[in-house]
Amino acid sequence: MNFISPKVKSLVTPSQLKRWGLLALLFTMTSSTAWLLLNRRLPEETPAAASTPVVVKTAIATQRPIAVDRTLTGTVESTETVTLTSRVMGQIRQLPVREGDVVQAGQRIAEIDVRDIQAQQQQATAAIPQAQSAVSIAQSAYLTAQAQKSQAQARVQEVQAQLTEAQAELADAQLHQKRMTMLRREGAVSQSRLDEANTRLSVVKARISQAKAGLTQSRTTVKQAQSAVNQAQAQIRQAQAQVEQAQAEVKQTQANLDYGTVIAPFPGVITHKYTEVGAMAGPGESIVKLERSGQLRLSVDVPESLVGQIQRGQSVSVQIDALNRQIAGRISQIIPAADPRSRNFTVKVALKTTQDLLPGMFGRLQFRATTRQNTTARQGLMIPKDALVRQFGVTGVFKVVDHQAQFNPITTGQFTSKSVEVYSGLEKGDRIIVNPSPKLENGTVLQVS
Repeated sequence: MNFISPKVKSLVTPSQLKRWGLLALLFTMTSSTAWLLLNRRLPEETPAAASTPVVVKTAIATQRPIAVDRTLTGTVESTETVTLTSRVMGQIRQLPVREGDVVQAGQRIAEIDVRDIQAQQQQATAAIPQAQSAVSIAQSAYLTAQAQKSQAQARVQEVQAQLTEAQAELADAQLHQKRMTMLRREGAVSQSRLDEANTRLSVVKARISQAKAGLTQSRTTVKQAQSAVNQAQAQIRQAQAQVEQAQAEVKQTQANLDYGTVIAPFPGVITHKYTEVGAMAGPGESIVKLERSGQLRLSVDVPESLVGQIQRGQSVSVQIDALNRQIAGRISQIIPAADPRSRNFTVKVALKTTQDLLPGMFGRLQFRATTRQNTTARQGLMIPKDALVRQFGVTGVFKVVDHQAQFNPITTGQFTSKSVEVYSGLEKGDRIIVNPSPKLENGTVLQVS
């Protein structure tokens, strides 16, 4: 059968007709082959052998009462911190320590120029012999005044004896003069005898007056000598005080010379430097800050709502993020005064001596807060920690669904020694696999033991 019309034949050459015929034949053969392949019946697959169930141990997610663990942040600090200051005025000549250096007790921290104090010490030392010489002079004056006083007292005694003698002689002279007067009236004695008696009486009276005057003068001399003694004693005390003052100045300057060397009062770590070599240091000015090493504590601010649940001596756990581990602690101090702005109380936690623990590290105080009835504060969905699995960086568990394993991502909460709280991903009553095999996969047929 010829399907090409005469008109088409007139337009194409014989060679073109031959080529088109070959293409048509090839297309017909290819279509037939494709139809045969599409309609070919493949042998049916043989059914797979039944999978062997994997024996697993399971647990049930249950609601349990759990305590509310509170975490408070704080800073690790030394139990003993001191800022070393200068006791004298002077230029800092040496400061061999740096921040972070570990120093021992008695180690030299800084050296201050004390040449001015040395000059003061020399001046005070030179003043001691001068003051001691003044003491010697005052003591000599005292001895002189004391001797003059003794002489004056002896003169008083002497004049007093003369006065007593004259007074005794006066009585005899008066009696003799009276007798001579009576005898003269009777003519028994001459006038010359009466004149002699009168003269004797006058002489005795003159001696008495002279003795009294001498006694008064001697007593005045004693008083003057006593004043000289008192003045000499005062001069001695003053001179001795000058000696003591000079000696005290020597001791003070010596102490100031010792203060020119700043030493560490206990072993510790230099945590801060306030000055450098060449700077002027004055009394009370800070040089370095020293913190005792080995004995550290955590200082944390506790809200007033929780401070009643913390007791001195209570054991707590402190998480140190820098060391990525927990350190046992004990409440050692509760400052009984709150910050009026934040209403927080400062609590000190003594930490167990731990290697690599340094002052200034960040710490988290973890403790269990309870209600006033001393019961747990809330309910939580709990599962064993052994059920946790991590796949592709996701934390989850294998749940038993229709006797098959099904991986469920979960969000965990609080951890205990054996359990973990589940915030999301499971429901109460879900059965989960404990200690799942690393080869366990989704869809694995299970046999619950």
